[in-house]
Amino acid sequence: MKIFFKKIGHYYHVIRQNIVGYWERHTLGITMTFLVFVFFLALFWKSIFISIYSGEQGIRWSGLTGTKLEEYYGEGLQVIWPWDKMYIYNTRIQTKGDTMQILTAEGLSIKVEFVYRFFALTDSIPVIHKMLGPNYANTYVAPEVQAASTSIIGNYTPEQLYKISTLVIQSTIKYYLNKQLIQRNIIIDDYLIKKLSLPEIVAQSIEKKMVAAQLSYEFDYKLEVEEKERKRKSIEAEGIRSFEDISKIPILKWRGLEVTTEFAKSPNSKIIIMGTSEKGLPLLLNTDEKK
Repeated sequence: MKIFFKKIGHYYHVIRQNIVGYWERHTLGITMTFLVFVFFLALFWKSIFISIYSGEQGIRWSGLTGTKLEEYYGEGLQVIWPWDKMYIYNTRIQTKGDTMQILTAEGLSIKVEFVYRFFALTDSIPVIHKMLGPNYANTYVAPEVQAASTSIIGNYTPEQLYKISTLVIQSTIKYYLNKQLIQRNIIIDDYLIKKLSLPEIVAQSIEKKMVAAQLSYEFDYKLEVEEKERKRKSIEAEGIRSFEDISKIPILKWRGLEVTTEFAKSPNSKIIIMGTSEKGLPLLLNTDEKK
């Protein structure tokens, strides 16, 4: 055992002497090599150590073999060769807005301000990278949204746009966009119209037309009410005439007798003066004095 430890000690001493001797002979070279390595590491630090944050995915392009579509990198610190490149994709819901001048079905220009939300399917990032590229939101999604807005809103007349609910237009555009973008593994989460502005003179004209239409509806309603009232009075007059023909008593005299009967039931003393003609009505006088 002592011989074994002596050999180990001997080897350690020889190796140490060799290292010290090598260091003394090549101190400058080793120092320069280390400094070059540190400089190289500092220079390419951002190209070697890649941080992928929450809601992101990375696709690596190799300087030797090209894009690695079969693999993608998740969250965390990733280490790659300095001659490679990492493309970072946002997998969260993204929101973008735009303002456009759109020609309506009648050739008038209207101003539309809208926003839309979208996201890419997580498992399809490599395909999106190959077909569309990292800037797909501006090069593909935005033009599709603009084209859909122009196509659908442009089918309406200014008057229809003034009256129709924006919810109808929004849902139509969203449905159309999802049919188009799902082919590229992109989902439209929502499409919202913030403001739809007609030319002032057109808006005023439509408002006046709508006011006139409401006044016309009101006039038609009054005529309908008057017509029903006329029919009611006509029916009432027919009833009165039938009553007089059957009873041979004028309606006014009958009404007078009804009032006289009711008044006679009163506990107050009164004087009843009967008319001298057949058409005369009784006259009632109250003789009670207020105390």
